[in-house]
Amino acid sequence: MSKSILITGSSGFVCKHLINRLLKLPELNIIATYREIKGDYKENPRLTFEKADLHNPSSFENIFRKHRPNFVVHLAAMARVRDGENEPAKVLKANYIGTLSLIKMAIKYKVCSVITTSSNLAQDPVSVVGMGKYLIEQDCQNLDTYSTKVINFRMPNVIDSNGAVTLIFKRQIENNQSITITHPDMSRMFITGEKASSWLEYLLYNGEDKGVYVSYDPPTKITDLAKNMIDKSGKKIDIKFIGIKPGEKLVEKCFLENDVKPTEIKGLGKIKNYRYNKTQVVKVIDKLLDIESISNFDDIQSIFADHL
Repeated sequence: MSKSILITGSSGFVCKHLINRLLKLPELNIIATYREIKGDYKENPRLTFEKADLHNPSSFENIFRKHRPNFVVHLAAMARVRDGENEPAKVLKANYIGTLSLIKMAIKYKVCSVITTSSNLAQDPVSVVGMGKYLIEQDCQNLDTYSTKVINFRMPNVIDSNGAVTLIFKRQIENNQSITITHPDMSRMFITGEKASSWLEYLLYNGEDKGVYVSYDPPTKITDLAKNMIDKSGKKIDIKFIGIKPGEKLVEKCFLENDVKPTEIKGLGKIKNYRYNKTQVVKVIDKLLDIESISNFDDIQSIFADHL
């Protein structure tokens, strides 16, 4: 008997890798959501598109009712740090309220497993995007999931995805411009779109309920990445340091094997003893409520009230 999977964010880079990967599995029908653009896909009788918007979470209700998916992978998000700093209420509405609503619908409609893509920004969060991702991870610890597995995956930075630093560097090198880096010691974790999709497929079937999964591969210094790309280009390109932007971290936390329970997949593990931390949650909410546009947002306030 065929099963179906709902995947949000069909125009995204990782989503395209995941859909093309899952289409190789004959038993899976795919429902992919989009807000404005479906994404570039070949026609396939097992691939259906539905319009939905995280800023209007109820728009997903008919999709669940109509298709009754067995699995959900939630990739849609406003994931760029600058978006969170420039439009904090809008980003929190999509990333926090929209995602929480989607998870609750998955539980309501008895989905087997739902994966939400978190981020390394959720570790000791300082940005609006990171704080929203952290709160979702924490809320998942308190949900009555019943027969639905709710899994969080902190996806590393995806090479050559929309807005990725690798694409920016490529464009600067092609145009013989200086490569711009915020700080000499800035470092990030990276993953390819193909690897990200394979990890998501693995977690879909093997992830543990309320588990928070991370990469424990070491981070890469952005300066080293830039120098490597310059060397490969054969050009003489300068590097210019422009200063850390609002909401950015200098270094991403590197998880060691002692911090995680390794999976069968090298580099992927589940954070050990991840629990709901009310003290930290309240601190994060207090930081968010210092932002005027968020403190005046009634829908956000009502959800935060459950934690305070």
